[in-house]
Amino acid sequence: MNNDTQRILEMLSEDKITVDEAERLLEALGGHGPTYQQASAPIRETEIPEFRNEEQTHREDPIGPQSGVRMGMGAYVSPDVKLPPGTVIPTGAYVSEGVVVEGPIKIGVGAYIGERAHFMKNCRIGNGANIGEGTKIGADVEIHMGAFIGERAKIGVAATIGKGANIGEGAEVSTGGRVPSGSHVPPGTVW
Repeated sequence: MNNDTQRILEMLSEDKITVDEAERLLEALGGHGPTYQQASAPIRETEIPEFRNEEQTHREDPIGPQSGVRMGMGAYVSPDVKLPPGTVIPTGAYVSEGVVVEGPIKIGVGAYIGERAHFMKNCRIGNGANIGEGTKIGADVEIHMGAFIGERAKIGVAATIGKGANIGEGAEVSTGGRVPSGSHVPPGTVW
């Protein structure tokens, strides 16, 4: 993610600009491509985004690759990904090819979902979170703003990954596990 895109997403999360203004700015920049790096800017949000209210964040009528899916301007979903109704993909989010989504999920502004990631239902992915390739995410998981989930990691049902936490490649977070904000789970370990 380039610095201009990061600044736009920060201003949006701080309510300094509206969603429409952010969408116009991102469109002028050509959107943003996938990123495998955590945001370098300080993280200011303490909770998973509530996506403000539906009227502010999304158009009135659901739009997207399938009926009932809400997508913001500059969001990208690979054409081979099937999203269930109720899924929210806001401004600047990127969903790579081969991703499997079993039930509705909500993804934060500027979040990146790597190839072949697998989500159960009711997952909430915070602004700027990065989900690595081949990761498996259980039902009712909360991944907070700026968290990084390494490739082929496994996140158990009802787990919570704190703001800015880093889950290493191939690591596992057990069912109901809580990884505090800013924590690091080393590659290949179980939390």
